[in-house]
Amino acid sequence: MDLHHIEPFYGWLKLYSHQQDERSPFHEVEHNLFYYDRSVNRIPAHPLWDDIGSESLLVKILFADYFQGYAIIELFGEWNDLFDNDFKLLAENCLTYLIDHGIQKFILVCENVFHIYPDTEDYYQALQEELDEGWICVLRARPQVWQEMQAYHIAQYFYQSPLLDELPWRKLKPSQLYYLVESRMRQVLK
Repeated sequence: MDLHHIEPFYGWLKLYSHQQDERSPFHEVEHNLFYYDRSVNRIPAHPLWDDIGSESLLVKILFADYFQGYAIIELFGEWNDLFDNDFKLLAENCLTYLIDHGIQKFILVCENVFHIYPDTEDYYQALQEELDEGWICVLRARPQVWQEMQAYHIAQYFYQSPLLDELPWRKLKPSQLYYLVESRMRQVLK
């Protein structure tokens, strides 16, 4: 499948739109469905993805609940810290922006992250400290991606569960997915 055919999940558009969310880092971003101005490693990607300044990784905030303090974000491409410092870009251009508006819990849907090239733990540790009592859950990471995260010792900054990976997350409402992840996190953090 060509990269430009992989769209961000759009099943929750009636519940959340970055264009209506003044606290979203992508509030002012316009998407032209006739012009492929986003790319992953110079390969055109679907124009509905949002750019965080990376050559290899795009994102889409699928849902943000500022009252409950969580966001669900889909990632697409290669997570490459070696050349692009992708986690730093993700943190600075998306996550920290949301943290400043009260989001402390993140669900990162990673089924469309094809490879990960981690480098250093510094950015991961700094963001974890910024989250205070919050957390980041990685959902549906490919086995090789999770293995690389473990090999480079960055898995410790994320929560991952095979039980959660089996969830049909697209069929759930955002609040249902959050409560399932949250209840699992409470069990782990006890």
